[in-house]
This record gives sequence, C-alpha cells and structure tokens, in this order.
Amino acid sequence: GCPRIVSRSEWGARPPTHTIGHLPAVPKYVFIHHGATPGCTTESACKQKVREYQNYHLDGHHWPDIGYTFVIGEDGNVYEARGWDIIGAHTYNYNYNGLG
Repeated sequence: GCPRIVSRSEWGARPPTHTIGHLPAVPKYVFIHHGATPGCTTESACKQKVREYQNYHLDGHHWPDIGYTFVIGEDGNVYEARGWDIIGAHTYNYNYNGLG
C-alpha cells in the first residue's frame, strides 16, 4: 500500500516564520535529494531528524520554513515538510514547478 504520511503536527514542526506562496500550477518535476546526515530507522528518530532539518533551514539559512516538500524516513514513513501545494526551497530554479 501507500506509505503513511506523518503530518507536521505529528512530527512537531515549528510554524513558518512568514507566509510562503502556493505553487502556481501542478508541479512538472519531482526531485529526490539525500540527507548528508546519518539515517533514521525508527519513527521517533525520524521525527527528530526532520526537526533538525527544519531547525537548520530556519536558524541556519533564515528561510521561512523547512525547504523540502516531504522527507522520506528510513522507517518507511513520509514526513510532510511544506506539503503538496507550498513553494519549496529545494532545487534552484525549480522551486515553483517541482516537488523536492
């Protein structure tokens, strides 16, 4: 079946620091990135990892939120980051027409 999508509230997301626009149309591209950090194999460890990504993007880059659309954990869950319809900050020149 389909993987479970863990909502922002379930993983303890911080709210965005300001409003981010919606994608203008159905995205044409999907980008798969890999984390440059050790993996996570349990839901609790993956929730912590997603919070770490968000903290780095908010506090380190001063972005309004985590840059990704979703994060896939090695526990088999998909973690909602910005979600389906919010412009991402994941792939230069493709944030408005891609998911990452």
